[in-house]
Amino acid sequence: MVKFIDDREASLVDHVGVALWRAAMAWKERLHSEMVRRGHAWYGDARSVIAMHLDPRGLSQSELVARTGLTKQAVQQLLDGLEAEGIIERVTNELDRRSKRVVYTAKGQASVRDALAIKRAIEAEYRERLGERTLESLRKTLAKLRE
Repeated sequence: MVKFIDDREASLVDHVGVALWRAAMAWKERLHSEMVRRGHAWYGDARSVIAMHLDPRGLSQSELVARTGLTKQAVQQLLDGLEAEGIIERVTNELDRRSKRVVYTAKGQASVRDALAIKRAIEAEYRERLGERTLESLRKTLAKLRE
């Protein structure tokens, strides 16, 4: 049986966390849909989580596991898919030859450049809609919330 939220309970889901989450999801959806439109189909599926955490200079696979919060097996599967498409490659870690570093290929680096251009375009739109002063205030406010 499905329980419907009545007016008294509706206020339980109406808080700043919901507003922040919805804004973040709208931003993410915009980025992902534009990336897919530009030919980076992998951004439209679970493999996009790697892009959120992979430093463009590369990262050890174990650090990627820690950053994503996913299991080693899940990260392995995501990386396998990206490697098969030529987005990333695993190279020997010069600091620890027993481990691998995950780095973007030239194709992957092109996706990083496209993502940066899209992010800047979204920000420019926000600046136009909100104004420079409000956007800067938003940045500062979000930074305070992260502290």
